[in-house]
Amino acid sequence: MDNAATNIIALLIVGTSVMLLLAGAIIFFVIYYQKRMLQNKIATQELEADYQRQLLQSTIDSQEKERKRIASDLHDGVGAMLSAAKLNLNMLRSGTIPMEELSEAIGETKEMIDDTIDTVRRISKDLLPSSLEAFGLSKAVEELCTKLDNPQTSVKFEEKNEPHTLSQQEELLIFRMIQELINNALKHAEASEIAVYLDWGKPLTIVVTDDGKGFNLEEIRGDIKKGVGLYSIENRASLIGGDVEFKSEPGTGSTVKIIIKKEHEQDQSLHS
Repeated sequence: MDNAATNIIALLIVGTSVMLLLAGAIIFFVIYYQKRMLQNKIATQELEADYQRQLLQSTIDSQEKERKRIASDLHDGVGAMLSAAKLNLNMLRSGTIPMEELSEAIGETKEMIDDTIDTVRRISKDLLPSSLEAFGLSKAVEELCTKLDNPQTSVKFEEKNEPHTLSQQEELLIFRMIQELINNALKHAEASEIAVYLDWGKPLTIVVTDDGKGFNLEEIRGDIKKGVGLYSIENRASLIGGDVEFKSEPGTGSTVKIIIKKEHEQDQSLHS
């Protein structure tokens, strides 16, 4: 009996020890796993924060480049023409221009002022197209395509369904996205044909295609500086509840589809 009791006690001790070891191993594994998960989460957050910093810096650089372009247009174009016109006016006022050349000098001065006005209008239109505010998105996009259409690159516009009312912010953001996509196709894709499709159905869908050299989407996304244009489009679309689909491969051109489902349309679809 003593041996049996001793064996049972020994088995209990061994079993308890094994159970304790297993419990300890499980606890250790859980703690280790949670620690690894926390470390991975922190590392992911740091990568995301670093990525956001790089994206922000690229966006700031892009905005600064645009400001410098506008400043250059104002300084080299408007500033130079106004300085020349001022010089002519001073000469006219001082009487240093001979009478036989007076009419020609006045004509040159008027031409300089007209050129200055045209330049200011062009800069203003680049910043905010007057047709967008006056006639709406369709007319502004059609005007943009007509303006950029040239013998080397055909830029066509087509729309479907009846236009409906959009807010000023929505129209401006959609216009900027289309403008950026066309500019990218002209500057980087070496496209001969660019097409803009605007479907006013529900949801509102914008498609911009080109037959250019295309690009590797993953490679572009992996490079912050190269991919800032894509993220700019996505960020603008997200501000008005839109989703963006990029389709492109080297040598096959590209297609960008922007789908905008307004909140009130979503609500209607839920109740229907």
